[in-house]
Amino acid sequence: MSWLSKIIGPGIQGAGDKKGVAEGLWAKCPACNAAHFADELLARAQVCNKCGHHLRMRARDRINHLLDEKPRREIAADVIPLDTLKFKDSKKYPDRLKAAQKATGESDALIVIQGAIRKVPVVLAVFEFEFMGGSMGSVVGEKFARGVAAAVK
Repeated sequence: MSWLSKIIGPGIQGAGDKKGVAEGLWAKCPACNAAHFADELLARAQVCNKCGHHLRMRARDRINHLLDEKPRREIAADVIPLDTLKFKDSKKYPDRLKAAQKATGESDALIVIQGAIRKVPVVLAVFEFEFMGGSMGSVVGEKFARGVAAAVK
């Protein structure tokens, strides 16, 4: 027990106690350490209003920030990854896929979506970096190719 613990005693809770604070309610800017309400930061496209630092943004949040609400059509959402090469690593590839899918809610690293920005038709292809670091497999290539075909059409 440290000398400070002896003086303060066990009945006083430390400043580091986070009971009662909702997880994900606040976000801290890594550049200036300013605290922001997470929802307000998202509304500002993950840009700190204190220093202008751009924080990482999830792919679906980026899409929602860029595209008009309607019309929207996700391209190649039905294409799913397979382990045709039987890739070997420190973890099995199917296990890595399941973990990434659970963590992100996405089936793969690339989201391709057709919509509009201020009524101008566009096709967006946005990487979800949280999905195995934006890993590019056959699904990413297929989704990208279908996105290009839709854009050309």
